[in-house]
Amino acid sequence: MTPQQIEYVLLVAQLRSFSKAAQKLYITQPSLSKYIINIERQLGTEIFDRSTTPISLTPAGQYYIQQGENDLYNTEQMRAHSAQLN
Repeated sequence: MTPQQIEYVLLVAQLRSFSKAAQKLYITQPSLSKYIINIERQLGTEIFDRSTTPISLTPAGQYYIQQGENDLYNTEQMRAHSAQLN
């Protein structure tokens, strides 16, 4: 999971819309959709349930978000700790 992947998935989950997230990210909606589909292919499962309006997270998506938030927090903690050491 890269920080960018986590941020993109978090934004789509927060806004519950690919098109709204794409606007905020200044990318096209098809590009964002392909990006998320590639993440889902890598994971072997869907993150979003696209059959609902608005979209919702699948159980795997909820887990991805939880782990992603932990990863972002740990990365930020590492940066802060490194800055203190320097």
